[in-house]
Amino acid sequence: MDTFALAALLLFISGGVSAQVLLEPQNEMVLQTSDARFNCSTTRPSWTVMIWSLNGRLALTVVENVGVLNSSERFSAVDYSIAGEAKWEFVIRNVSRNDSGVVSCQIQDSVLVTAGLSVQENGSVEIVGSDRTVTEGDQVVFQCLAAGWFPTPQISWTMGGTSVDQQLFNTSSVEVDTLVNSNSTCRLTAVSNTSVTCLASIPALITPQRSSVFLIVEKVEKPASSDQTVLIAVLVPISAVVLLVLIIIAIVFCCKRRKRAKSNYQQEARAHTRSQLETVGDTHAGEGQGQDNLGYVTDPKANDTNSEVTDSGFCQNSHISTIQMPDVINGSQGVNDRYASYPLGDHGVRKHRHVTIV
Repeated sequence: MDTFALAALLLFISGGVSAQVLLEPQNEMVLQTSDARFNCSTTRPSWTVMIWSLNGRLALTVVENVGVLNSSERFSAVDYSIAGEAKWEFVIRNVSRNDSGVVSCQIQDSVLVTAGLSVQENGSVEIVGSDRTVTEGDQVVFQCLAAGWFPTPQISWTMGGTSVDQQLFNTSSVEVDTLVNSNSTCRLTAVSNTSVTCLASIPALITPQRSSVFLIVEKVEKPASSDQTVLIAVLVPISAVVLLVLIIIAIVFCCKRRKRAKSNYQQEARAHTRSQLETVGDTHAGEGQGQDNLGYVTDPKANDTNSEVTDSGFCQNSHISTIQMPDVINGSQGVNDRYASYPLGDHGVRKHRHVTIV
């Protein structure tokens, strides 16, 4: 008798109340060639046999006091039972697309419990082309190809790590044999240097597959608009006029300031000259009046009986004397006036030295 027949016989001959059985997860999605795992548990204190099936075919039988009866490379079971709860894990190794379907677990005296198994397949994803260099403000179109997927992959885009609005890209898919190829086109506006990434994902894939390129944006100076041109054309003459007025005001101010400084200097000079003149006037007060000429000599015939007249007509005194004669110097030297002695010559002729001081 084979294992399936033995398990069926045990189920039919067992009697009693139906036991509570729990199978999880209810929906298992795994990638092709990976392992699928399901847990079947019951709180019934005593049970006899547990049968595992895949798409209606017996896969594994577990007897309570014996263990697994028919394990293989693809199907096995691990006991995780604890006090008060019987729990076995059913493992399907190296799953393929053909394993997708229904997994079931049944304990005698209990209803059959089922769960779903979905085996999926991930393909490749790539952005067509390499890094792009564009001008700021340009519209840039990126194309992403996702090939060899099952089921149809979910395509999304990011720019600089930020998700791109779905309205900016569109995606189409086509089946090739049992797989799906998707083509997505994204249209972006070049603003600044950034990375552009295309992501493809299916439920069984924990981390989406991605492909990235770098967008290099060259900034250019935009020509001034017509409004800006008019504004500049108006502002330039106004600025020139204002600048010219400021320069004229500055020149006038400087001239007035210089004239005022010159006037003050002339007034100070006049005041200083007037002060000096007043000082000199006070010092030589009375000098303008007549004074005795100490060098005057009277007629020798009338006044001096002792004098003699020479053949040349000059008078010669019988004695030599020295007469004091004032030496009058320029008025500016008045403060230091002094008298100088001029002796008579050999023949009694007085010699005068006339000095002009400027």
